[in-house]
Amino acid sequence: MKRLLFTAVLLLSMLAFSEEKKISDPFDLSASQSKVEELGVITKPEVDALEAKAKELFNAGNCTAAIPVLIDYSKKSNWLANMIAATLEPYYGASYDDRKSYSYAKLEPLIPMESMANDYKRKRNVAFAMQGECLVKVGDKKGAIPVLLKALDLIDLDSDVWWERTRNNLLSVIEVQAP
Repeated sequence: MKRLLFTAVLLLSMLAFSEEKKISDPFDLSASQSKVEELGVITKPEVDALEAKAKELFNAGNCTAAIPVLIDYSKKSNWLANMIAATLEPYYGASYDDRKSYSYAKLEPLIPMESMANDYKRKRNVAFAMQGECLVKVGDKKGAIPVLLKALDLIDLDSDVWWERTRNNLLSVIEVQAP
């Protein structure tokens, strides 16, 4: 019995070590390669054009056409935001002391990049909310619920209009009267 227990503990330790090794492999490019294969090489102008098209279709009430554009737009906005944020990783990945001693003169030009990444995340959040609203409008309640829940999870507190719209859309689907 002790031998079996020892073998089990040894195997679990080896498995944990192999999982840790996979996580910390500096040459593992699979996640980024997968995103590029899925979405292609995206650019800021492409995402901005998708935003304009998505808003045009949504505002015209053409939800059937808007849904696939909103899905594409939200994915590409998210990926663009992540790539922009990655340009700041050497700073954010540094220790507290290293960040504290880093020259503000060197940091200041990077602030617009952080703002841009955050803006594209907010745009992604609104695209989720718009997609959820469109799914409600076309009668796809099953599809709308997870999208609306994710939108509510992502929307910032200061996005009052989209928070209220998304909240009300979800409440209407589950037939709960808003106060």
